[in-house]
Amino acid sequence: MYKAAKKKDHPLVVMMMDYRVQLMRLNFSDEVGVIVNPEAKFIGLDQIDVREISHCDGLLLCIPKEDRSRLLVWNPYWGRGQLRWIEHTHNHHLLDKHLFGRLDRYTYGLGYNNSSSQYKILRFIDYPLKFVEFKIYDFNSDSWRILDLFPPDNDWCIQFGERGLSLKGNTYWFAAEANNYDAISFLVCFDFTTETFSPLLPLPFEAFPEDTLSLSSSSTSLVVLFQSVDTLEMEIWISNTIEQPNALSWNSKVFLSANIKQLISPHWNFPISACFFIDQEKKVAVVFDKYARYGTSTREIAYVFFGGGVDDDGSFLKQQVVKESAFPLCYSCACYYVPSLVQLN
Repeated sequence: MYKAAKKKDHPLVVMMMDYRVQLMRLNFSDEVGVIVNPEAKFIGLDQIDVREISHCDGLLLCIPKEDRSRLLVWNPYWGRGQLRWIEHTHNHHLLDKHLFGRLDRYTYGLGYNNSSSQYKILRFIDYPLKFVEFKIYDFNSDSWRILDLFPPDNDWCIQFGERGLSLKGNTYWFAAEANNYDAISFLVCFDFTTETFSPLLPLPFEAFPEDTLSLSSSSTSLVVLFQSVDTLEMEIWISNTIEQPNALSWNSKVFLSANIKQLISPHWNFPISACFFIDQEKKVAVVFDKYARYGTSTREIAYVFFGGGVDDDGSFLKQQVVKESAFPLCYSCACYYVPSLVQLN
């Protein structure tokens, strides 16, 4: 089903749109009009509303939209038989301290122990400047346990609602220094082998909470999208190859830049955590957004940028309506998908 050549030229992505998860295929060629093609419906998730997804080497972590009592992990390669529902409890005696007890949205990370290939889920709350609790779920023992991690009150914080990105078995988030919460200048990585956080890792720019800031990946590198809310200039940067979770450096040249004021009308910022993908060889990036203006229908749009690197004269853009949308406030969540043979026992 997934031929190697086709997978390389037209990668698979898993997308959550309108709270439903499906498999899509990207075509980055500038010679075709269709960039995003539906590949398959996931039998097993077709009746489940999902508000967030994460992918790690073939496994999908799905956060249900309404059911706050459990999570869903799935390997689509094996079909419906590889669904695992994971029960978890909420510590409301801790949550009552925040937002009058209404804060029950955790942050999740999916990864694995690089020594044993044992998959794990990290769960924590960070609102707005304090970690309430860290828990980790072991797939082998089918149980949660509390991690003895001290709140880094004097070091850094992960902003509420941040989506993590899994790469090489570890999960990365944007982070801010504790004494400068209005500037997001770092990443932090949770190492699922040692079950510890890395030191602060540098970004090639300084961002602020209102700016668009999003993570993606390219093989063994991190990719970050930055768009200033003031200038609307968009930049995409690629890290150097990641060897260790506690070290990170960046390519000295921006991969792609675009002046949104010149390319898109009316002008706006992409969503704060806009999902996006790149093709390094073709110098292409696709960014997903809603188009919901007064008096118009809501649509899922793929904005595809070509060129725009340091040595290019500029970028150009084309757009594709991916689908009509019934949920104006449900922004897409997407990640690369690479099938694997891992089984959930």
